[in-house]
Amino acid sequence: MRNSRFANFGDLYRAAFAESDPEVKQTLLADVKKELDRWGASDVSHPISSPLGPKSSQRTNTASIHRAA
Repeated sequence: MRNSRFANFGDLYRAAFAESDPEVKQTLLADVKKELDRWGASDVSHPISSPLGPKSSQRTNTASIHRAA
């Protein structure tokens, strides 16, 4: 985290949404966006894997749920 006022991202995030002063809130939300963008850019090299398995099994499960409902 670049912002020295907060120990971690969670503290920054909570402070941004709890802030009542609109100008300070905008600044904090901009810091939240910068941190998310920085995290997103660093995570580009890691492929996203699907923990749910093949899509055919998802369709089967969804179809049975719809029939029961």
